[in-house]
Amino acid sequence: MTEHNLKNIERIVKALADKNRIRIIYLIKAKQVLCVCEITYIIGLSQPTISSHLKLLENAGLIESHKDGLWVNYNINSQLDAASSGYIEIIYKNLEKDKQIVSDLKKLKNINRAMICRKKA
Repeated sequence: MTEHNLKNIERIVKALADKNRIRIIYLIKAKQVLCVCEITYIIGLSQPTISSHLKLLENAGLIESHKDGLWVNYNINSQLDAASSGYIEIIYKNLEKDKQIVSDLKKLKNINRAMICRKKA
């Protein structure tokens, strides 16, 4: 393993070393695109806290953001390296029956972006 790979894996593992960031990754992978308001609503943490988690995941190269009118949308990075992709797949495949993830997915299924984001304004 080269120094570059070691640092890359360390960055990824640190980014995923928090249950809420793991939940965020799972939700984004499940829905493909989410905004901070939607994630805040589902996870139940404050918007600044969610934004901090998103920034850390983005800095680790796991997610990317795109401005779309009023919203900043987050999705899984389309240019993931093999290690990052592997970690995300492990999370996605192994947590589908987790009680917290099941609860999050129920909220995700019924989410209405316009209603959620309007409440925050």
